[in-house]
Amino acid sequence: MTEFAVLLLFVAAVAAFVLWPTPPAEAGPTVDDLRVEHDQLLDELRELDEDAAAGRISPDDRRDGRRALGGRLRTVTEALRERGETAGQRG
Repeated sequence: MTEFAVLLLFVAAVAAFVLWPTPPAEAGPTVDDLRVEHDQLLDELRELDEDAAAGRISPDDRRDGRRALGGRLRTVTEALRERGETAGQRG
């Protein structure tokens, strides 16, 4: 009888674990959020180029800035593509 009670408790625990509702996954940024960030990153890249051309920053600072922004720009562009959008597309 004791084994049956333990087995019943085990089955109840497994059922509760399997049937327990899980919280919804985070939705992440919207397409509009990604487009805004994409445009901001492009603006920052243009500013780096303009600052370097005007002599306000060194070529090394320009290169380092572009490297820092480039990784995030790739991530944002890939996220847009995953959602069926192109980076320059306006909806």
